[in-house]
Amino acid sequence: MTYKLSWGAALAALLCCGGAVAATQTVTFSNLTASATVATPLSLGDSLLVNTLVTTETGPLSESVTFTLASGVTGVTGNASWNASAAPGPRLTGVNIDILNSSNAVVGSDTFAGSLGSFAISTFSSSLTPGTYKLVATGTGVTTSSLDIAITAVPEPGTSAMLLAGLGSVLLLARRRRNVD
Repeated sequence: MTYKLSWGAALAALLCCGGAVAATQTVTFSNLTASATVATPLSLGDSLLVNTLVTTETGPLSESVTFTLASGVTGVTGNASWNASAAPGPRLTGVNIDILNSSNAVVGSDTFAGSLGSFAISTFSSSLTPGTYKLVATGTGVTTSSLDIAITAVPEPGTSAMLLAGLGSVLLLARRRRNVD
């Protein structure tokens, strides 16, 4: 009996069983001054979400999250959004988000991308090596403050090339089996 592997089955097998499932680490803050440490290292495709909703205080925003990038990760990409509505007054102003290395040097920073409705939006794209980092958000909470930050660990270019080569090998094998039958 000859087993036929369809293109769809080959792709499904590779995607289903060929790699780990990405995880999301979530940190929630309800104060303008807060810090946390994420215990599990971020592997390829994993995300870190920082959700802030402060309804009981105003003043300086100073939040930090310490995280680690696992082997094979060479950077992060992501975005942030915060309520900057002008009515009845700005909610969160002067927002700046940086990534610091273990020596507290800035190795990445957000770039303001614009506004959508009452929300301001910024983006990230930083090349980083595996190790420990700190995500730091600063600004001023004028009234109720809402800030959401999401970063995702991205691979080194060689990892993507290896994934494509593996996919090509599986598809070539499936095609050869199909032609034999």
